[in-house]
Amino acid sequence: MTVTMLRWLTLLGILFWFVAYWQGGRKVVSDIQKSAGVEDSRLDTYLMVSIVLSSVVVMGTGVLVTLGLVPLELPRRWVVVAGGWLLSVIGIVGMFYCRHYLGRFWTAETTLMDGHQVVDTGPYGVVRHPIYSFAIVMYVGVGIVFPVWWNLLLVLGIVGAYALKAQEEDGFLEEELEGYREYKERVQYRIIPWVW
Repeated sequence: MTVTMLRWLTLLGILFWFVAYWQGGRKVVSDIQKSAGVEDSRLDTYLMVSIVLSSVVVMGTGVLVTLGLVPLELPRRWVVVAGGWLLSVIGIVGMFYCRHYLGRFWTAETTLMDGHQVVDTGPYGVVRHPIYSFAIVMYVGVGIVFPVWWNLLLVLGIVGAYALKAQEEDGFLEEELEGYREYKERVQYRIIPWVW
């Protein structure tokens, strides 16, 4: 398998994720609009918008790199690109897996649904925000597959945005969701098991 083929496979995986996970972007736009309508969630709205805009640039750069229109500054070894592709696949599969555990409570915005309850099984028994964990894995993989300097900076920004979003959600859920404080005591790590 060639480096170019791995890059196309990465882009196809991202396209599948975008269409199936985000309903072609409709779900994230809807969640951003709902979040923007709530005065207390301005940081959440800004973080979602920054993640979306950064993602568009990262993926667009991926297309340009794959077509040979943007030169790479970093080495393009097959094994490194294969490792990045594998991380992106693990991230995509992991996000779908975590979303399955949340069921009807899943949304991009920080909010509560009718009858909302703490989900503490599966990946939510390891970290409190495993979707963010797997999203970070996916973006790191994409940054490795398409190693252009601005992509690497944007991936770092996306990681920071997810870290802030997890912190923001923890504060909101601790105040608004019964049992979340006890859940935080049982599951001590936000995004990275045994680290943070």
